[in-house]
Amino acid sequence: MTTTPSPVFILAPPRSFTSVMCGVIGSHPELMALPEVNLFAADTLEALAALHARRQRFRHGLLRAVAEIGIGGQTEEDIAAADEWLNANAGATTGEIYADLAAFAAPRRLVDKSPVYVLEDGALDRIIAAFPDSRFIHMTRHPWGTCQSMVSLRRYIAEQGGFMPRSDVDPDTFWLAPHLRVKEFLESVPAEQWLRMRGEDVLADPDLYLPQIAEWLGLDTSAKAIAAMKQPERSPFAGEGPANAKFGNDPGYMNSPELRPYRPKILRLDDPAPEGVAGNVTEDLRFYANLFGYE
Repeated sequence: MTTTPSPVFILAPPRSFTSVMCGVIGSHPELMALPEVNLFAADTLEALAALHARRQRFRHGLLRAVAEIGIGGQTEEDIAAADEWLNANAGATTGEIYADLAAFAAPRRLVDKSPVYVLEDGALDRIIAAFPDSRFIHMTRHPWGTCQSMVSLRRYIAEQGGFMPRSDVDPDTFWLAPHLRVKEFLESVPAEQWLRMRGEDVLADPDLYLPQIAEWLGLDTSAKAIAAMKQPERSPFAGEGPANAKFGNDPGYMNSPELRPYRPKILRLDDPAPEGVAGNVTEDLRFYANLFGYE
């Protein structure tokens, strides 16, 4: 469908270090990290607009990406121009719009971590149909760490006046189901096009893992290139956007996008469930957590 460089997709449930990892990987000089564009959540821009009508903030990442990559900046005027461009292309497929973004960014390859791709039926199929040569990084995090981070995000959103669900975070729904969706999808993709990594490992030892990722992607592995990856705060999407498109990324990442020293917490499935997390550890969850290297 396109002769532009195929994107790199980071696939993981929300709260799996994907924001910082997208910023880190996408800071390689031959790559460009996107905000959460969520394009492949629907077949067409028209269908995507229906999703945006219910959750306006979901459009911010796409507006910022079009403005920055296609127009050259993120002023309110740039965002308005991006909105006009998207409206003028309302009949396009989301794959066609994504191909335009990839062409705008070329020769750099796009890096996308939109979490909706592992939650919406059909999203992963749309990606591979539009970009058969895409590379995929399946990012994992301990179930308790993932769910605990979601509890923290819910509290933050409630403090900002948003909706706070009354139910506890269910690890089967929130962690297991999206990981199984990713695993099943990757089994249909050639092995050389994907890898699975524990986010805790990459963050704890970036000097070991970042050159491995760069080499796997066929990129420059020089010290200068790896040093650039360790500066995600230099991404144009590392902070809030203008007033008419402020969001488009994890709020915690936008508040503090630097790559900081990280020491993994010692978490075990047999530990008591964190506050706000349902305590059931099913046999399936334990099996796949063990498969991904967690106890």
